[in-house]
Amino acid sequence: MHRLMILRHAKAVSWSSTAEDFPRKLKPAGRKHARNLAAWMCAHLEPPQRILCSPSQRTRETLAPLLSMNPELESVTHFIPQIYHAAASTLETLLDSAFAETERVLIIGHNPAFERLTGEVIHPRHYPEFKRLPTGTLAVVDFDPDWPSAHGSGILRHFIRGKQLSVN
Repeated sequence: MHRLMILRHAKAVSWSSTAEDFPRKLKPAGRKHARNLAAWMCAHLEPPQRILCSPSQRTRETLAPLLSMNPELESVTHFIPQIYHAAASTLETLLDSAFAETERVLIIGHNPAFERLTGEVIHPRHYPEFKRLPTGTLAVVDFDPDWPSAHGSGILRHFIRGKQLSVN
């Protein structure tokens, strides 16, 4: 069984045409959500065996509470520049490599690719639950028997939004 944990970064400061996107930080509510989500993950999920994270500031800040609660995860964390502004096909290539070596992968990044990836890997029966991937949402998807045959067959085990963690 392979498990893919798809996490869109938590709520960041608003985008501005006069400022760079890459260094945008999380809003206070986003930082709180990231802490609550990390606590939920520690309580309900086996830890990932590999973490693939966009190197942007907001994705690093989304990941930080999980690493602080599980310092051993730092050794399996990889900051991958290609995740920033990635196409879904780029994410799939990165996941192909990760799942060749591990069973549980957490990937942290951005829309629209993350929303597209989630929609492509889950079974159509989960579409009513998954309509979009708002900031700070975690989708936990299981595949049997393995990742390469996952397209359209993933079982959506958890779909955690901010409201479920009492974060506005």
